[in-house]
This record gives sequence, C-alpha cells and structure tokens, in this order.
Amino acid sequence: MWKVMIADDEPKIRRGLRTTIERIRPDMKVVAEAEDGEMALALVQKETPDILLIDVRMPFLNGLELIEKINGILSDCIIIVVSGHDEFEYAQRALQLKVFEYVLKPVPQEVLANVLARAEEALTESRRQRHYVSWAHEQLERNMPLLREQFLRDWVRGRLSPLELAEQAGFLGMETSGHLAMAVIHVAERAVATAPSEERDRRLALYAVRSAVDEAFGEFTPRWVFLDDHDNIVVLARSSGGQAWVEAASRTEARVVPSLCQALIVAQAAVEDAPHGVPEAYDALSAEISGKGSHRGLVVLAQRYIDAHYGEPTLSLEEVASSAQISPGYLSRLLKLETGFSFVDYLTRVRINKAVQIMNDPSVKVYEVAEAVGYQSQHYFSRAFKRVFGRPPVEYRKGGA
Repeated sequence: MWKVMIADDEPKIRRGLRTTIERIRPDMKVVAEAEDGEMALALVQKETPDILLIDVRMPFLNGLELIEKINGILSDCIIIVVSGHDEFEYAQRALQLKVFEYVLKPVPQEVLANVLARAEEALTESRRQRHYVSWAHEQLERNMPLLREQFLRDWVRGRLSPLELAEQAGFLGMETSGHLAMAVIHVAERAVATAPSEERDRRLALYAVRSAVDEAFGEFTPRWVFLDDHDNIVVLARSSGGQAWVEAASRTEARVVPSLCQALIVAQAAVEDAPHGVPEAYDALSAEISGKGSHRGLVVLAQRYIDAHYGEPTLSLEEVASSAQISPGYLSRLLKLETGFSFVDYLTRVRINKAVQIMNDPSVKVYEVAEAVGYQSQHYFSRAFKRVFGRPPVEYRKGGA
C-alpha cells in the first residue's frame, strides 16, 4: 500500500483529490491532509508518505519552500505539484527542486491516473535500486576481510601498479604510507599439531597460529596479518622495524610453540621505500624462509621423537629417521647442521640431561638412573656422563653441581 499525502489550502481541492485517488487507485491510501505549509511539514515527518501532492500557494510556508525542506527529510518520495497558476517561474523552480510532475487545477481524472501510474513505477524502481544498493553494501561489508586479504597478497607479490595500489588501498580504507615493517612466518611442514594429512584440520591449525601471531604483534597499529599464496603468515605493520618489532618477532615462537604447533620459522625486516618496497622485502624474506624451512621442521620432529623415546636402549638413528620419513643419512646431516651435534652426541646429551634431573632424588641409585635414560650398563653410562660433565655421576652427585 502506497501512502499519499495532500497539502492544499482549499478543502474542496483536497476532498476532490482524495475521492479520485481512492476510486482509481485502491492500492494507494491518503494518510494525511494539510491546509498550510507548516502543518504539511509536521505531517511529512510523522507519516513519511511515498507520494505528496502539494499546492504552490499555501499560508505560512508556500509549496516551493515546503518542497525544499522535504528534500532534506525524505530522500525517496515522489512530489507532484498541483497548482492553479500556469506560470513559468513556478514551473522552473519546481524543476530545480526535482519535482516529479507539475499539473494544473482542476486536475482531470485521466491526468491524475497517468501521473500516479508513473509515480508508482518510479517508486518501485527506486525501491528496487535501493534494495540492491543495500544488498551490495551488505555483501561488500561481509566480504571486506577477504578483499583486504586478496589486496595484501597482490601487494606483496608485486601484482599492482602504483595507481592500482593507491586506488585499492583507498577503497579498502588502508593507509599504506609511512614506515612499515614485515615478518614472514612459516609453520614448518609436518609440524602442525593436528593431522597434517587432513586438509581441513591443517587449515584450522594454520588459522589458529595466525590468530596467535596477530596477538603477538598486537602493539602495532595498523597491522595486517594474512596468509600468502604459500600459506606463510605475513605480518605487515606501521613500524620502523626497531627493537620493539624485533622483540615481537622473536617472542612469537615462544607464544605459539608448542601450544599450537611444533615449529615456526620467522624472518623479519624493515621495509625500504614503503609502500612500493613491500614486494622486494617480501621476496627477500620468503627466500630466507625457504632456506631455513627446508630442514627445520624435520629436525624438530626428530628431536621430539628422541625426547619421547630416549629411555629405550635400542633407540637408533634409523628408527628416528623412519619416524620423520627421511633417510638416516639425511637426518644425520640435518641434525649436525641444526644442532652442531651428530645423532649419537645429541642423543647422549639428551639422556645425560635427563639423568641429571633424576639424580636430584638421592634415593635413586646410579644404576637405576642409567637404566631410566636408556643405558644397560652403568659403566657405559658413567663414561658418557663424564664426557658431557667432566666427571662421573657419583662425583657429580657428591659435588652437588
């Protein structure tokens, strides 16, 4: 039902318009009538009509003044001027005020029917467009995070021209100028805490790590944390890359590991010539990540297996390599590269460090300590202990340090 309002200082004209409208347009209802401009303005604010029929000459506030005020109140209504004066000045001013139609009294029924039909069409189209604009705005707001993330991926990969970069950043409300710093963080392959063979679980774990990284860099505003094309976590923020940024990057691993994953590889740097230097900085950090990430995750998996099985006397390089699904020779090289120790030396140090913890209990015999950390011979255990600490376990226990 379309709401109609009539504003005219002549009761006869108002009654005639109401009667005609109710007869020829049952889908339209006259919700209000006004005999002067001030009354009409108050009723417009109260009733918010869809169609207004307004006389030009009314007391207190004439029709043209009323229309000007209505334009500031209602943005989506049809205004039809009904005038007894066929004067160019009135018609010209009405046109300037974007009046829908200017008709002369007395208004023939067929003229009024035609005007109302066109008014309905205009209102229907206006509401349809308004609904579409509202829907489009809602969709835009809903997808804004995805649009920003795609922009960031395009930005770091150098896919945007300077003009595109400026236009898209402006549209997305992102300030890209000033001092920027970047960190690229890789969740090491096969180190995600949930089952890596299941893509859904892997993605959920990855997004959990991203949230934790975002929290670790929370002091920097604005900042953007997103996944690049290779599932690296990229942090880009307003910073000159000073000590606070370095500390945030270094504490990220402590905050995230081992609660969400087993290993992170972090590379960070200040960005030169922001925002246009971002792709160059990203390429450099990605290369650094690639160099580090080729072996770190495998070493972490091996270390965790050793930590869980060091008490087994038969634990071997072959068994640990099998758990990480790599060859024994490759694991031996990776361990040496990452820790500085061979497999045997690394396992020995793990076992002896665990032995020291057990020896804090004076009731535990030395041979029991040896068995607990994987040595079947107390003699061999003592030799290994002395090699690490410079004296055998009995003397170490007596010395207390």
